[in-house]
Amino acid sequence: MHTTTSLSSSWLGSSPSRNSPSRSSVRTPGRDVARRSTLERDPLDSPSRQMLLDFSQMLVRSDQEFNARLDSAAAVHTRRNSEQLSQAALDHERVRQGAQLEINRLIREQELQRQRREDQQRQELERLDREKARQEAEIRQRQVEAKQREEETARREAQHKRQIEEAESRRKAQQEQEAAAQRLKAQQESERKAREAAAAAEQVRAAQQTPQAPQRPAAPAAPAAIPSAAITRPFPARQAPGAYDPEEIHNRYLTLHKRMKDFWKPFKQQSAAKGNPLKAAVGDMRREMRTAMGQISVKREDSKIVITKLRQILRAAQSAGGPTIDIRPFIISRPLPTMSNDAEAQYPAILFYAFICFVKFALKQFEQEAALEDGRVIAELGTVAASLMVDKEFVWKGIPLIDLLLAKYHRVCPILFGITGDMRSSAGQARLGWIPISGAPPTVSTYSQRMTGLACGFATMSLRVVASPVLPASEYWRAISAICNTPPQQLTGGHFMVLKGLTRDWAKKFISIYGAQAKAVLRKATIGLPSRAPSQLAEAVNIVSSLPDAWRKAEVYIE
Repeated sequence: MHTTTSLSSSWLGSSPSRNSPSRSSVRTPGRDVARRSTLERDPLDSPSRQMLLDFSQMLVRSDQEFNARLDSAAAVHTRRNSEQLSQAALDHERVRQGAQLEINRLIREQELQRQRREDQQRQELERLDREKARQEAEIRQRQVEAKQREEETARREAQHKRQIEEAESRRKAQQEQEAAAQRLKAQQESERKAREAAAAAEQVRAAQQTPQAPQRPAAPAAPAAIPSAAITRPFPARQAPGAYDPEEIHNRYLTLHKRMKDFWKPFKQQSAAKGNPLKAAVGDMRREMRTAMGQISVKREDSKIVITKLRQILRAAQSAGGPTIDIRPFIISRPLPTMSNDAEAQYPAILFYAFICFVKFALKQFEQEAALEDGRVIAELGTVAASLMVDKEFVWKGIPLIDLLLAKYHRVCPILFGITGDMRSSAGQARLGWIPISGAPPTVSTYSQRMTGLACGFATMSLRVVASPVLPASEYWRAISAICNTPPQQLTGGHFMVLKGLTRDWAKKFISIYGAQAKAVLRKATIGLPSRAPSQLAEAVNIVSSLPDAWRKAEVYIE
């Protein structure tokens, strides 16, 4: 099993004597022959040789055992290495298989994700297609319904007109029949009386006639005069009121707005000057009022708290002292009372400034709350504004400062008052309320939100059923009528945004006040007007024309 080299290496590594020069010297064939010859001798020839032989055999056995141990250790080491290599190969294969499984899993997951994305995209496209088809179907359905309603309205109007004409014809025919019967009766009565008178005259003549000279017969009595029919005097015609000129009224309110601005800016600067005793009062009033206005919510309890807080602010402004102003130039909608001197026309300047700030904050809040699709906050805000504007505690000689509110409305939302303009020019844009909003140029979105919010606030204040409304309900009617009577070529998107604000949340209240007449106005606003609007206003028109559907869901019907 072992070669000479292995035995030699084992021997040299096991004993120091094996490393001696004599043992490590090069063996010659002669020495090997001599050694073999010595070993082949009889071992009993000499005891020393016997010992040498035994020692040699012992060394051989020791060498064999040592080599056997080395071989065994090498075999064990080799087996362990083989086992470790096999185990490493198994571990590597297991890791490789695990990695391959993970790769396959990731590939499947990516494929599933891709499929899910594709499914989602396909479903989204299908949903968009369905939504588009649904919207188109709804638009077509609304158009069909609108056309049907228009036809039905036209049919009803024609039928109503025909019924009126028929009733008028019947009434005239009946009157003619009654007049003819009355004339016939009068004629018969006249003939009867004439016959009776003639018979009576004949009898008198026969009785008075003698055989002597004939007397001249008496003239027959004149028949009774036929009484003439009573002349029916017509009722005196109602005097026509002065023609309503929206431009003239609008210009008056714009002049008032400029007058307010000429007061407001200098007063603010003077009160903010260092050393002015009103600086703290004016600044605190403005900040507290802005904070209170921002606390209005849909809860009526919160509104009551805000009203109380605002009344306290106005009372503080009223009692703060300071200069006064002549209030008469700021009242244009009502006749001024008779006064003995100019002192009676004085009004606290800081309270007047507070009302201007209140109007500005209220209208700004209307604009901001219009971003919500729920108009309840604007309703509460309008209730607060209307209550304070007519509060008897702050009026002048019974006249509330409503003109301040209307002047601001004429400035920012002229469409409410029948004002038209050309959006292609800056002057026309200003006439339609297309003006900077919070110092920034207007956009279609901000302008639409402003028009909707201001109109909604206007509806809130004008449809309040109270003893002393800040705006009568007739102002609401006039605003809608002004828009509905606008020529098609002068209509803009702002007109329909104002209509949205006026009617979206207030149709039910409007109908409760005016009944069937209000329904007719709403039909004209949401059906008649959109049908004749220019095609480039389709987006704004669709918003208004869809309002009857929303009302119908709320069980408010205008048919």
